[in-house]
Amino acid sequence: MSGQPVEVVESGAVTTCVLNRPESGNMLDATMLDALAGAVSRAADRGSRVLVLRAAGPDFCLGRKGPKIDGVPTPAILAAEFARVQGVNELVEDFPGLTVSVVHGQALGAGASLAGRCDLVIAARGARIGFNEVPKGIAPTVVASYFVHRLGHTALLDLLLTGRIVAADEAQRLGLVSRVVDDATLGQEAAAVADELVVLDPEVVGTIKSFIGTAATLPPRTAVRLGIAQLVNQMVDQAMTTTR
Repeated sequence: MSGQPVEVVESGAVTTCVLNRPESGNMLDATMLDALAGAVSRAADRGSRVLVLRAAGPDFCLGRKGPKIDGVPTPAILAAEFARVQGVNELVEDFPGLTVSVVHGQALGAGASLAGRCDLVIAARGARIGFNEVPKGIAPTVVASYFVHRLGHTALLDLLLTGRIVAADEAQRLGLVSRVVDDATLGQEAAAVADELVVLDPEVVGTIKSFIGTAATLPPRTAVRLGIAQLVNQMVDQAMTTTR
């Protein structure tokens, strides 16, 4: 690994971003966030079809590390800090291809939130995930604003209020994790998933990602009707392309 806060590895249409501050638990400070924002933006600009988020060291990410502030922080300083965090979150959410986070060790607070922004979350069986802010006297409203759409209210409140750190298997049952694999094969499994995803039709991928986001905001029957309309249009377009 280089001395960069985020190591970037490009392999064909797959870009892997490795959080590279293991001595600090890969905590998300301004330097790390700016480096990650730049890496994700460049991956999108170069047309990468798959973005993989990984981490060096024993933990994926132990959360956010705020700047040192003398005296009482002003609203402007705090707003700028959280805008930086959310800017990275949105870059990952809006990535034009598919995103995969590969979680080992602990993923806590903002680190768990970052991992959960990806389309797929692959976790080692020994991984631990949690949102530990409330017991520290912080209401994680940014985290809650996103995960309220991913988890049921009861499960989300349980995680937030207790701050408990759950094992990978429970995280999968709750919907925080897509799949759980053995620690020893985490790298191999993640690489295999990236290989499967990178050959998918980008147009089809974009359609289903966009549709799922829209459908989540609609009543079920409206979502079904929209789904039928989009599927019909897609099949007609494919048929016309085939017969040309």
